[in-house]
Amino acid sequence: MSEEITERYYVRRREFLNEDPSWPGFIIGIVEDTRGIPDDDPERGWTNGTIMLDLADCKRRVSFCFVMCNKSERANSLRKITLIAEVVNAVRDAIALEVESHNSRSGRFELARAEAVLPAKTSPANTEMPRTQSFASHFTTLGL
Repeated sequence: MSEEITERYYVRRREFLNEDPSWPGFIIGIVEDTRGIPDDDPERGWTNGTIMLDLADCKRRVSFCFVMCNKSERANSLRKITLIAEVVNAVRDAIALEVESHNSRSGRFELARAEAVLPAKTSPANTEMPRTQSFASHFTTLGL
């Protein structure tokens, strides 16, 4: 019988981020469990376990690199994922507060929004924005 090492994982997860399957945002997280690889492994496989964190929205993908080959790189990888988790959790908490705030307002403003969408009974307005105003709004948005 072979003594082949089977790969084991602490985390091996892929999730789509949107309820609508036509929006392809996703997250992939993989951390291989290398504890079963012996210290005297000729390929030192325990230093090269798969660690992957990829985030994608509909158009972009970000892959984070977590190096485990030496003590300082391992410390940096742990620091990096800790900071990512802290910021993601802070943003999640802030979004939850914003959802609560928006939901409490929606009852009061649904009628106002519906009335704003109704067509006006006057002549059509000029919908073209002056060119300078258009550029200025882009510069403001970009912080330039």
